Amino acid sequence: MKNGILLVQFDYEQGKIDALQGEIYHFDNKTYIVKAWSPEIEFSKEELMTIPIWIKLHGLDFTYWSEKGLSKIRSLVGKPLLVDKHTEKKLGLSFARLLIEAKVGNKLPE
Repeated sequence: MKNGILLVQFDYEQGKIDALQGEIYHFDNKTYIVKAWSPEIEFSKEELMTIPIWIKLHGLDFTYWSEKGLSKIRSLVGKPLLVDKHTEKKLGLSFARLLIEAKVGNKLPE
């Protein structure tokens, strides 16, 4: 659709439930926010109070590559969402890549 809203119809209720569990998806280097449709829904982009941000941590000491260490780092920036598959499996250790949810307007740490 012109305004960036995409409607999807599911053949099975479980597919809809599964899709709504994720809330935020990434496809083709774009972020998609998933919401359930209702007849009262307005087809306009809502103002977001939080945004998902991928951060790369170059030169991260190997001692911080544990789930606990990465979670602590993510929580300094915002709400931890997930770690990309290469970081999780410790592949390509030149940087760690993490997804966080940050509040709009907050200054991010350097």
